[in-house]
Amino acid sequence: MEEIETKVMDWIEDHFVLNEIKIEDFPFFPHGKLIRDKNEETMVVFWCVFMDVWIIDYKKHRSD
Repeated sequence: MEEIETKVMDWIEDHFVLNEIKIEDFPFFPHGKLIRDKNEETMVVFWCVFMDVWIIDYKKHRSD
């Protein structure tokens, strides 16, 4: 299972500048990571072992 978490972190490192985001564990999904940028926009990244695909959920927050 550590291999899956390594895949998730490798994907994040390949797609983001690490010092510009915060990464938190997101245990709702196996090895899920919640990524938060400086605008407080978030993205959940995890590897779906059953489908063998990346799943990424991006949420843009309204600014009121």
